[in-house]
Amino acid sequence: MIAGLRRLTVVATVFAGLSLAAGPMLAAGPARAEIAALVIGIDKYSRINPLQGAVNDARDIADALKGLGVRKLRLFVDGEAERSRIIAAWRQLIAETSPDSTLVLTFAGHGAQQPERVPGSEADGLDEFLVLADFAPRGPGTAQRLTDDEIAVLFKEAAPRRVIFVSDSCHSGTMTRAFDDRAGKLGTRAATIDGVPVDRIEDDALPPPTRAALQAEAEEQPNVTFFAAVADHELAPEVMIDRKPRGALSWAFANALRGQADRDGDGVVTKGELEAHIRGAVRMALEGRQHPQVQPRGRGEVPLIDPVAGRPKPPSLLPAAGAIPLRILGKPAAVKTLAAGFTGIEPAGKDDAALVWDSASGEVVSSTGDVLASIPGDPATPETRRRVQGVIDKWALVLRVKAAAQDRSLALAVEPGDRDYRKGETVSLDIGGNSGTYFTLINLAADGTVNYLYPLADRKDPPQIPRGGPYRLALTVEPPFGADHFLAIASSKPMAALQRDLAALDGKPAAAEVAALLNRHLAGQPVEFGIHGVYSTAR
Repeated sequence: MIAGLRRLTVVATVFAGLSLAAGPMLAAGPARAEIAALVIGIDKYSRINPLQGAVNDARDIADALKGLGVRKLRLFVDGEAERSRIIAAWRQLIAETSPDSTLVLTFAGHGAQQPERVPGSEADGLDEFLVLADFAPRGPGTAQRLTDDEIAVLFKEAAPRRVIFVSDSCHSGTMTRAFDDRAGKLGTRAATIDGVPVDRIEDDALPPPTRAALQAEAEEQPNVTFFAAVADHELAPEVMIDRKPRGALSWAFANALRGQADRDGDGVVTKGELEAHIRGAVRMALEGRQHPQVQPRGRGEVPLIDPVAGRPKPPSLLPAAGAIPLRILGKPAAVKTLAAGFTGIEPAGKDDAALVWDSASGEVVSSTGDVLASIPGDPATPETRRRVQGVIDKWALVLRVKAAAQDRSLALAVEPGDRDYRKGETVSLDIGGNSGTYFTLINLAADGTVNYLYPLADRKDPPQIPRGGPYRLALTVEPPFGADHFLAIASSKPMAALQRDLAALDGKPAAAEVAALLNRHLAGQPVEFGIHGVYSTAR
């Protein structure tokens, strides 16, 4: 047994997540084409439930675009996001740009569905729409929305200009595990009134779509690349990233514009690189809970201007350790006493906790709503506190590795999917996207226990794996249950000393020591990190 996951075999396999063949997306050197952008973010809705992170998303993307030198940029937040203004701004960008330009449209806010207005026009019988600030589901306010067929017309008007559309809204990833509300859930980007979903339009102020609009939506538009937070039938969560409410898709896209998607460092970000970055970054940030959608997949060139001037060098060290915001649930008089003696923490409230320790049940919950560990027993005993400290140390390492992996992340995926697993089930970890071929893999159990997985001398594991992958590790789930995290490292140089020291930690709760070893042995060389959670439960 290896702390909940027992290694079976290592086999080569095809890694579908990196099978894209595409041309340059963000071209280095002199600009091939001008880029112009319309960026929208809405938190404050006049009649439906508000959001917290959409304006943060819009401003972050706008800042990233300005860093690329984009001058033709329209930013609409909250009440500025009015239907006629948006349509006029888009058409103005078309008029101001040449046919070889690239137009970027991003939307962060509520999305909704309604029964199709023209019977038989939608495969699922539903029209999707983006919800604007003054939308109402009845009467004149119904006009404050943008329907899928209208958006298709706007994109067709932009042709032959290339269009990149990023919709960080619901009904545009998936939430694959139950969310534990002790984590302080921010909610989703689904429009509701008093908790009731907006799924009907009455006294519609918009006319039915024209035949031309329906045709535009039905047609493949080769000039458009579309990134959606989730599938049409799914809900997009708001999450805390860097202690701010955000949408994970917008966060990943802004970082991609800053050059983090340039996996091979050649100054060109291809469509495949952009897709891999967004999928990997969102998966890593949300522990596999959300899976963005991309349409179309694996198709041709979509060049933009140079995004990678001043791109930070790939990190060779973990960032400095920061205090983990910890919230303790329990009797108020005991909480302060329980917090005393922990290292590497700071008190946190409901909205900004990275970890929540329910001292009554013994469960430790992450900000992503997952139960990381169950530590029953008297919360005041040294043994219980030691084990909780192990969870804190492990989570601190997870966050530091995620930060280090943002620029040059390995692509990790769990098959048959991201969900809660039970005893005896077999799972596999697929590893790809590596430019370095020297490879090391460990597992961190819920309490920070280290399990050294690769390379193993008794299995005669080769020290190198194929460049770009694919590689597969098969495992079976065994107790104890909770959160296991695979930590993968790829380098262009052998890592024998690191591997020797990590192997010496096998079976020990030593997450803090792992961080020190990585910094000691990897200083001064480019490395690629990947980290992926696997969750198991006895229920």
